Amino acid sequence: MTELIRSATGCLRESGWTCEPPMPAQKDLPSALQTAPETVIRWVSSFSLLSNSDETVWFLSRHDYSTSAEGAFAWNECERLSTEAAATDEEASAVSRFWKRHLPILLSVRSGYEYLAVRDDGAVVHGTEPEFEEAAVVFSHFEDLLRHISVRPVQLDHVVDRLLFDATGIPDTMPSH
Repeated sequence: MTELIRSATGCLRESGWTCEPPMPAQKDLPSALQTAPETVIRWVSSFSLLSNSDETVWFLSRHDYSTSAEGAFAWNECERLSTEAAATDEEASAVSRFWKRHLPILLSVRSGYEYLAVRDDGAVVHGTEPEFEEAAVVFSHFEDLLRHISVRPVQLDHVVDRLLFDATGIPDTMPSH
């Protein structure tokens, strides 16, 4: 697993991402990570900062999940926004149920709010505003995401490629006639 993590972060660095070494590990695991798969904990513990060059897309680090972490965006920002937007108690409950099963691992503000999260069964999902909870599975396992990053495909035809490797962040559009 360590080699896969090194390979993925190395590929992101080669693509212009900033990667800073991890901070000294806190003794206690942040509560948000208590039920996370070991591979996810190892990933988020392998850096203190991992972001694209303009800092509009970033992976969350172990420190980001700490309640004392400071920053413009909390690790659970999408959940907070959805909870604030919920019009009824039923909607708020649905938001809470969704996020109890999903751990955000990447946030993007490049062209609207987007995220990648690991679901409690290990699948990686992608969601966007305004309906964050209408997420789609992009990888069956977290390790598949790391492998995908490591091979950095030539054709950027996957939603994750657009998030990680496309400098513009603007989807291709049909030429006008």
